Formats: sequence, C-alpha cells, structure tokens
Amino acid sequence: MNRSLSLLLLCLVALVSSARPHVAAVDSLPIDVPPVDSLATDSLTTDTLHLGDLVDKATGKKKKKEVYFLNGVTVGIDFVGLGMKLFGSDWSNAEVLARINLLDKFFPIAELGIGSADHSGAELDNHFKVTAPYFRAGLDYNINKKHNANRLTVGLRYGFSSYKYDIDSPDPLVDPYWGESRELKLTGLSGNCHWAEIVVGLETRLWTIIHLGWDIRLKFRLSQKKSDVGMPWYIPGYGKSDGATCWGGSFKLLIDI
Repeated sequence: MNRSLSLLLLCLVALVSSARPHVAAVDSLPIDVPPVDSLATDSLTTDTLHLGDLVDKATGKKKKKEVYFLNGVTVGIDFVGLGMKLFGSDWSNAEVLARINLLDKFFPIAELGIGSADHSGAELDNHFKVTAPYFRAGLDYNINKKHNANRLTVGLRYGFSSYKYDIDSPDPLVDPYWGESRELKLTGLSGNCHWAEIVVGLETRLWTIIHLGWDIRLKFRLSQKKSDVGMPWYIPGYGKSDGATCWGGSFKLLIDI
C-alpha cells in the first residue's frame, strides 16, 4: 500500500513538471527592445513639435516665429482730433485708417478723415469756418528686429484736401481813406492743398488683436490753391496754414482683422 502511494506521488510530480511553460532568458529574446529613456525622449520631442513646432528636433533649440508675406489687415481710429473737440479746441478732426502687414516690416496705410474749424479773433476780428474731408496714404517701416507686437516705425505720407470755407466779420470794414464801410461776408471760397509728412511711431499690444499706437508728424506743404480774397486759417488734415511746415500727431486704437 505504501509503495503504491509513493509511486502515485512520483507520477503527479513528473506530470506537473512537464506542464510548466518554458521561460527564456531576457538576453536570448530575438526582439530588440529600445531603452525606456529613449522612448520617453522621442515621445516628448514629437509632442512638443506637434503642439506648436516651437522646437527644432535636430538642435533642440526654440524655432523663430514664422513670418508670412501677408500677415493680415488692421483698422483703427484716432482719438487726438476727437479729444480736441471734446476740450473745446477751435479745430478738430475725426479719422479712421486701414493698413496691411507685409512681412511684419512694411505697412502700407491709408488714412481718411473729416477736419473742421470754427475760429474767431484774427487781425480784423473776423470769423473763419470750414468742414471738409481729407486723405493720406503712405508706408510705415518697422525697425524693431524682433517679430512681436511692439513696433517702432518710421514712415512717409502724402496728404490731400479739397475744401470750401467761409470768412465773415461781425463789424463792417471801414475804408481808412474814403471812410466808407462795407460788410465782410465771404462764403464758399474754394481751395485745396497737397502736403507730405515724416512720421515716427510707437505701437504696443493691449490684448490679442487690440493695439495702441502713438506717432508724431512733421508736415511739409507742397502746393496750395487758395482764394484771392481770403486766406484759410485751417486746412483739413494738414493743420493751421500760417507756415510752410507744421507739427501733428495721433493716438490710435488698432484692431487686427
């Protein structure tokens, strides 16, 4: 009985041993498994490039921002003329602009506005009034080497305005020799003016597509047609007409579209 039990146990042990799977050594595996560190590094690099293409895979350095030939259109409005009207100036203007961004360096621009003046108190205490449109076109160049929202620009403008103005006096004019008096009331006097501008400007981003810009301008009168009987006190878009040059400026809200 004991011999039969021992023989049965030996058979069971042999059967279990033959049923166990054979496990090969890791070194003998035919599959080439890459190191874990290598997999993690490749995955991180791929993800980084996929998210924004900001990292160069070969060098690991951050890539420069890609600049296209056409980088969008911007529209804006100037607040200087509106502010002058609000604070009771004798002259003011309302102006809008549109420009194109080429290579983030060149900015062709067009400016369109309406200038007006209502002034009294010249040499003869006369009254001058005008309201007329004006137009300017030109180009700004961004001298900031970095392609970001902060720009320092220099530019040129050509400006033109054609207008009609009125001149009158509250008191009659008296001829000093003959002693005769005559009422001064001149209406619908016509004129026009061509001028050029040198512009230096600064621009910064407020939020996403919204920017603020400032500039100063030196204006040169190129030619002017005026009435023989009365000189305009103010030229829409140019400024006061008492000299061959004058200064101007703008404070603009800009929106990229």
